[in-house]
Amino acid sequence: MDSGYVPVPGGELYFERVGAGSPIVLVHAGIADLTMWEPQVEEFSKDHTVVRFDSRGFGRSRSEAVEFSPIDDLRAVLDRLQIADAVLVGCSRGGQHSLDFTLASPDRVAALVWVCGGVSGSQHQGPAEQTAIFDRIEALWTAKDWEALVDLETQVWVDGPLQPEGRAPDAVRQKVRQMIYEIETRKEPEPTILPTPNPAAARLAEVACPLLVVIGALDTSGTRASADLLTEGVAGVERIDFPDSAHVPSMEHPQRFNAALREFLDRHGL
Repeated sequence: MDSGYVPVPGGELYFERVGAGSPIVLVHAGIADLTMWEPQVEEFSKDHTVVRFDSRGFGRSRSEAVEFSPIDDLRAVLDRLQIADAVLVGCSRGGQHSLDFTLASPDRVAALVWVCGGVSGSQHQGPAEQTAIFDRIEALWTAKDWEALVDLETQVWVDGPLQPEGRAPDAVRQKVRQMIYEIETRKEPEPTILPTPNPAAARLAEVACPLLVVIGALDTSGTRASADLLTEGVAGVERIDFPDSAHVPSMEHPQRFNAALREFLDRHGL
């Protein structure tokens, strides 16, 4: 395994690279770090070069309190590792940023796998009972009640916002809970994401590479609405719904997720 740091303005991004073959770059969720991708690294490093990195403000990456572009950070990783183009697999905010990168630099993306992500520039109003949960999350964050905050965030993102606590496998819940706790209690100055200059919502018809949309039926209404936008707005899109998963199907059902990703790559000769 090759690992190290990619310098970026006001910080550095920790990366790991393993395997050989055409590259797959894994972009983690906003409730996680690069370790969320363990099952995918194990599977796909058999015949691909697999790269994962901690985004700015997460894991072992470091940043000053600067404004930054996730698109530029992702490009810096590809440039540092001399990757001309790659299959991007992004979950949650990593999916949104990977979509934005695909539109900004289409020549650098062989295919995009969007997992329970967002679509920049889109608007969605969730049901009142879900909105109340996110209001509670904000109140707990303001109060710095970390234990209660992390418990609630784990329930929302792993079990599902309107699902019973403990629905998902305990090992997955505990792994995500630990990652959320480390994010919420991080002592480093918090960098600020710059707005996307050309949001994706108005540009979906420009997506020309193979696109696989993966969505959990138990995820938030906003995430599911984003999946519908992509399904309706991108020609030739492929979609897989996980009826028994919320926000992290790659962790909750890794074998099924890996099989779907493998079939997608094989269909497109990647």
